[in-house]
Amino acid sequence: MAALQRMICSWTISVICVAVLPTIVAGAEESLVPPLEPTRVEVSDTLRRLAVQSMPPAESSRVDLTEVGELRLSLREAVLLAVKNNLDIVIAGYNPKIKSQDIGIAKAVFDPTFSLTLDANRTVTPTFNVLQGTQVSIIENRDVNTSLVQKLPFGASYTLSMTNNRYDTNSAFAQPPNGFNPSYKTFLNLSITQDLLKNFGVEVNTAPIRIARNDQTISVTQLRQQANQVITNVHNAYWNLVFAIENLEVHRRSLRLARELEDLNKARVRAGVAAPVEVTQAEAQAAARVQDVILGEKAVKDAEDQLKLIVNFPDGERVWARTVLPADTAPFEVAPMNADASIQEALEKRPDYVAAKLTLKNSDLNLRVARNQLLPSLQFQGNVGLNGLKDSVGGDLDRLTSGDFTQWSAALVLTYPLGNRSARSAFTQARLGHDQAGTSLLNLKRQIISQVREAVRRIEADVRRVEATKAARALAEEQLRVEQKRLEAGVTTTFNVLSFQRDLAVAQASEIQAITTYNQDLANLEFQKGTILEKNQLEL
Repeated sequence: MAALQRMICSWTISVICVAVLPTIVAGAEESLVPPLEPTRVEVSDTLRRLAVQSMPPAESSRVDLTEVGELRLSLREAVLLAVKNNLDIVIAGYNPKIKSQDIGIAKAVFDPTFSLTLDANRTVTPTFNVLQGTQVSIIENRDVNTSLVQKLPFGASYTLSMTNNRYDTNSAFAQPPNGFNPSYKTFLNLSITQDLLKNFGVEVNTAPIRIARNDQTISVTQLRQQANQVITNVHNAYWNLVFAIENLEVHRRSLRLARELEDLNKARVRAGVAAPVEVTQAEAQAAARVQDVILGEKAVKDAEDQLKLIVNFPDGERVWARTVLPADTAPFEVAPMNADASIQEALEKRPDYVAAKLTLKNSDLNLRVARNQLLPSLQFQGNVGLNGLKDSVGGDLDRLTSGDFTQWSAALVLTYPLGNRSARSAFTQARLGHDQAGTSLLNLKRQIISQVREAVRRIEADVRRVEATKAARALAEEQLRVEQKRLEAGVTTTFNVLSFQRDLAVAQASEIQAITTYNQDLANLEFQKGTILEKNQLEL
């Protein structure tokens, strides 16, 4: 019973070593590789809840996709629906989740590996020598072997192993040389290999983890870029629909003016103060305005479909049959512009610029690893162990734990491939990749500066253009009013009135287009700065 207790105690010590050592090493690994700030990558679920969370109850109740007929939609509602339902965003939302698994794969290199082997064999053979003391030789072996192997972040690896063997025979010739039958032999061993040059250090060994984390962050920035693009497209499509509807109303007003002129000329002909050609001119102009109305109605439907396509309404086929009416009109509020501040903000928040900087960091990590691989391999290999041997389990374990029967070894192993062409080529490749990433970042920075400056200039030009078109529209209205008075007085011709009607229609359309373009260019500036999500009070 005492021997059994000693064996249980020894196995308990071994199991504790196997269980505790990986925990200690894992803690050391986490301290050596500081984690990045947690990134919320539950993007798909977040996007699907975004419309409900971000939209006030009164606002969300306006959008009823189950009704039939007209669908009144504000710009914010269109943005929220697009972010929630757009398939491009949903597809891009999977990438951060996929990339997060690469982090676990990279960390798995440092996971410990435990193994347990239970082995038993029995050999029965006839004897040919009576001196063996028996006519049948029986040899039995029982082995219980355990090991724990792990790689450490600073370039070392260890193997902790324990082997236990029981040998028993009834043959005098097959007796073990130690003189014990049965014999119990236990061996506890710890071997360590530490790289001193090549593959030495936390930076080299944890580089794949850092690269995987950067790749995940890059995928998040790519998702933000996709969301930014979709929101910008919604702004453009929404204001295009507003313009199409208002431009259609301009054509309809122009048609009404042409028909009113036609009726006036008919009355003047009947009164004998105008020639019949005046009626013909008015009728021709009215027919042309009918054509403009037809094309305007088509433009409205085209703009509707484009907005429906981007928003991707969940109601499917039923939404295509409904009429989308914008609840917002295009505002004109002059926003202050600061090109330098906008450029600085873009260099801080543009998702593609953030991704390019992370790509440069990854190439820098690859370059450092490749530079380390140029070194020769110099390893320290150490081994220490305890031995036990006796004719009983208790005696075997007593000798093992006494510390009197030990062994150790130490060695330095140097390995270097002559020429080292593979490592040199890999280093050259990594250096060129690093230079390429740096050049790409610089090129992108210049493009961003140019794009932001151009976006600011467009807005500044839009402001002047809106003011000019407003003045032109007011003058065209006044000119038409005066010319109509002159026609009624008989001092001008229908041709001149029709000309001023066309001028007014063009001026009204130009003013609407200028205001629409101004609002689209405001969204474009936020897109160029990478802040359109924040501008729409949305977060990923």
